[in-house]
Amino acid sequence: MARCDFVDDPSPSRLVVEAFLLSGEPLPEIVLRQTRGLRNPVPPQDSTADAATGAVVTVAIGSDTVAYLPGTTPGRYRPARPVIAKPGESFSVRVQWKGEVVTAAGTVPEPIGIGEACVRVPDDPVEAILVDSLRRDSLDIPAEQGYIFPIDVSVDWQDSTDDDSWVRTGIRPSSDFSSGVVELFLQPVEVDRESDFSFASGSASRRQWVGVYAVSAEDSTAPVPAHEITVSLTRGDSAFASFASSRTDPERREPVSNVDGGIGVATAVALDTLRLAVSEATSGEQCELP
Repeated sequence: MARCDFVDDPSPSRLVVEAFLLSGEPLPEIVLRQTRGLRNPVPPQDSTADAATGAVVTVAIGSDTVAYLPGTTPGRYRPARPVIAKPGESFSVRVQWKGEVVTAAGTVPEPIGIGEACVRVPDDPVEAILVDSLRRDSLDIPAEQGYIFPIDVSVDWQDSTDDDSWVRTGIRPSSDFSSGVVELFLQPVEVDRESDFSFASGSASRRQWVGVYAVSAEDSTAPVPAHEITVSLTRGDSAFASFASSRTDPERREPVSNVDGGIGVATAVALDTLRLAVSEATSGEQCELP
C-alpha cells in the first residue's frame, strides 16, 4: 500500500502501515512506507523509494512483546524471534518514526476452514453484454452481445464463537473471463458480519455462502471452458471488514484505516482457500471437500 498526497511537498510525510497477522502462524513482516507529493512520483527503477527506514517497531501480543528488526529490503521489518499469533489473543502494533508514534490494535480471530464447496454449472450459456457499454457515450465503445455461463459456487464453514467476527468470501477464476460490468450484476465477493450469513441446510453451527461468477462462451451451444477457481474465506474483525470492503471503492482515495497517527491497516485474519477444477464435461452440481 502507498498513497500520494494532494500537496506537492507534504511536510511531514505520513506513515503507511501494512501488517497482517495470520491466526495460528508466526508473526509476519511489517511493511512501512511514507506518502509523497502528487508531482513527485516513485522512480520506476526504484521500488523502495517510499520505504520508511529507521523506524522502531514492536508488537505486543498476549503477554509477550516482540521487537522488530530491519529486514533485507528497505521498509520491511521482521520479528526478532518467532512468536505464534494464537487465536483469541489481543495484539497491538507500535511504530516510532521521525518523532511520531503510530499505533493499531486488534484481536487474533479463530481459525476458519472451508467445509464442502459446490459448483453449479448451467446446461447452456445465456446471452449477455461482454463490454462496458455503460460508458459508451463517453468512450464510444460499441456494446457487444455474447454468451456467458453464470456459475454458482456455495461454500460452508464452522461458525465462530465470536459474535463480532466478520468474513470475506470470494471466488477468483484462473483467468479473467467476463467484463467488470457483468460482475456488477453477479456476486463473486462478499464482506459481511459472520452472524448475518445463513446457516447451511440442516445445520445450526455451520454458515454458508453462495456466490456467482461468469465464464464467457463462444456461442449458445458451446460447452463451459475448462478452468480453475480459488474459493477463499477470510475471518477478521470490524477493522479488517472496513478495509476489505473499502479497498476497491472508486469514490475513496484510500481504504478505511485502523492506524492511529498514520494510515494503512494492521489487523489479524484467519484464512483458508480451496482450488477447484471445472472441466468442459462439468454440468449440474459438483461438490468437493478440502
